[in-house]
Amino acid sequence: MTWHVETRHFILPKEGSTPEECEDAVAFDAGALRFAVADGATEAFDAGRWAARLVEGWVGAKQSPLTAAEFGPWLREQGEWLHASWEGKKLSWYAEEKRRAGAFAAFVGLRLEAHGRGLGWRALALGDSCLVQRRGSEVLAAVPVSQPEAFGSTPPLVPSSEPLMGAALARLVEAEGRAEPGDIFLLMTDALAAWYFEALARRVGTAEEFDSLLAASDNVALSDLVRRERAAARMKDDDVAAVRIAVRMKAEG
Repeated sequence: MTWHVETRHFILPKEGSTPEECEDAVAFDAGALRFAVADGATEAFDAGRWAARLVEGWVGAKQSPLTAAEFGPWLREQGEWLHASWEGKKLSWYAEEKRRAGAFAAFVGLRLEAHGRGLGWRALALGDSCLVQRRGSEVLAAVPVSQPEAFGSTPPLVPSSEPLMGAALARLVEAEGRAEPGDIFLLMTDALAAWYFEALARRVGTAEEFDSLLAASDNVALSDLVRRERAAARMKDDDVAAVRIAVRMKAEG
C-alpha cells in the first residue's frame, strides 16, 4: 500500500473585483506532498505578487522550510527577489511610500511526510491563514488559530522588507501531527477560515456543505455559497482561497 492525496482548490476575489485583482494565492505539489496558501495584505504594495511568490517558492523549494531557522534565510531570498523586481519602476508618491514599507502577506504551508506505513505532517504559519485537519466530523488540529473571535484586524504578517523579518519570525507558528487514511486537511485564508470555524460552532451544516462542494470541484456552487454568506454578513467580503487535501491509500502494482 502507498500513500497518495486528492487535492482540490478554490479562489474567489472580493465582490466587484476581477480574478487578476485577487491578492490570495495557492500552490501545491501533490507528488511532493507540499501545499501552501497566502493572503496578501490589501493595503500593502504589490501584495498579490508577494503572496504568489511565497506559496510558489515554498512549494517549489528544494527543501520547504518548516522552522524559523530555515524560514528566515529562505524568506530573505524571496524578499530580495521581490524588491529587485521593483527597481526602475516609475510610481506615484503615494505608491512610492507604500513600496518603501514593502509587501506583507499571511502564510500557511503544509508538508506531509511518509514514514514507512505511517504518515506525518508538519506545518508552518505566520498570520491568520489557517490549517485544519479533520477526521470525520472531528477537528484534530487547527493552526495557528481555531476560534472565529481570534481573527483580528492586525495579525502578524510575512514582510518582504528584511529589517522587519526578525520580529515577524518571532511570531512564526510551527506544528506537527499524524495522519490516517480518510483525513482531510484544509488550508484557508482568513475570511474563509473565520467563517468556517463560526459555521462549525453554530452546527448549521454550511461548513460541511463547503467541504463537499470543494471535494467535488463544484466551483459554481462554491462561489454561490460564498456570495450568499457574504450577503448575509456571515462572511467578510474579502478574497478567499482554499486547498483541500484528502489522504488516501492505494494498493501497489
